[in-house]
Amino acid sequence: MAVNLELIHVCTNALLVSQSADQTPRYTHAVVFIFLANGEAIMVHVRGILLAFVVAVVAVATYIVLEPIPEGVDSPCTLKIVSNFLILSPYGMKALPTGLVDWLDERFRAHSRASEPRVPYRDAVFDRVPVRIFADEPAGEKTDKRPAIVFYHGGGFVSSSVDMHHSLTAMLARELNVVVVSVDYRLAPKYPFPAAIDDCTAATVWFLKHIGDFNVDPGRVAIMGDSAGGNLAAATAQRLTFDPEYRDLPRPKLQVLIVPCLQAFDFHTPSYQQNGKYNTLILRRITMATYWNKYLLGNKGDVTEAMLINNHTSAAAKSSPLVQKCLSRDLIPDEFKRPDYRAPSNDFGDDALYEEIKDVLLDPDYAPLMREDLRGLPEAYILTAEYDVLRDDGIMYAKRLEKAGVPVTWKHYKTGFHALFGNLIPSEVGKQGDKDFLQFALKKL
Repeated sequence: MAVNLELIHVCTNALLVSQSADQTPRYTHAVVFIFLANGEAIMVHVRGILLAFVVAVVAVATYIVLEPIPEGVDSPCTLKIVSNFLILSPYGMKALPTGLVDWLDERFRAHSRASEPRVPYRDAVFDRVPVRIFADEPAGEKTDKRPAIVFYHGGGFVSSSVDMHHSLTAMLARELNVVVVSVDYRLAPKYPFPAAIDDCTAATVWFLKHIGDFNVDPGRVAIMGDSAGGNLAAATAQRLTFDPEYRDLPRPKLQVLIVPCLQAFDFHTPSYQQNGKYNTLILRRITMATYWNKYLLGNKGDVTEAMLINNHTSAAAKSSPLVQKCLSRDLIPDEFKRPDYRAPSNDFGDDALYEEIKDVLLDPDYAPLMREDLRGLPEAYILTAEYDVLRDDGIMYAKRLEKAGVPVTWKHYKTGFHALFGNLIPSEVGKQGDKDFLQFALKKL
């Protein structure tokens, strides 16, 4: 290590000028030497850290470039970057001080709230549930009543917020000239099932009861959500349709389910088998199983590993009439079953574990696909993506709704991926998905 001796000499002489009368400059000289030497050592250490950082960045970049991704998916480079960021960011956040994480979170939220389109909004509370209300004009300013969308954000029941989906919900309000109520429901694992669906139901019911205060046509209300929000939209639609408590409320005209997760019974559907092992498609099988587990049990247990191999259910349950009807593989067209697809076995399971969790696992409030009778539900718009583990959840629900006599518009995107909607991840297929839904909603709502 090269130590700057000239600088040491200058500093030492300066100190000697003001030395004390006891003539003890040696100690001062040693301290200065050690300080400067350590300074050089620190610089060497910093350079080492920077070099290691550069090497790590190059290694990660190389890994991302070489990471496999299906050939047919849109925007593969963007997907690789975003997917790996989602995988790695939790580890990075754990290494940061809590105060810095909170600051970064608030800065991100503020940026989202300031993003385009800048539609007027206000935050409120509907029956104890925080909501954000978007409207391009104050309620009551015009005599014509407008449609409304009650929106439930995605995030695997464990993350995201009305801030994260601010630009999406603002876009809906602007492009469709509707009032949008975005619901900020409680999240797992702190608040497991049924907290989220109870919050979504409570906020929606309050809005429907007070709909006149928002200059909204009670016959033109849609409930909508993406991913986990699609689950909550489907479950809320079922509650409002089948629960006698809500029979006197205005009936939602549409349910809009964007890449929804609708069941946690079978993690080996064709789409889970096709897409579940990729690290580059936003959502992996293990990620989805983790989300379902946290929504199911909160912090009180972990059945993720059992879910991954369908060992969280019993052999008898797999072969039961309810499961064979609600999750029939015959509902999924053959074109979605790749040559390497293998129908999972039904002759195994963990009876004891299934007994512990079956009441929730089969509850339509938790898994809307498990409702046996779907007759009478509102008209549905369902969006699915080819390269999404949740593809078949949406397909099965669309097919079962059709069989039940419910009008269904099913839009499938052959180059699509999870989170394509709403420009959350910019792509051409996402733009088309947005355009198709806006055209549909302008005609139907």
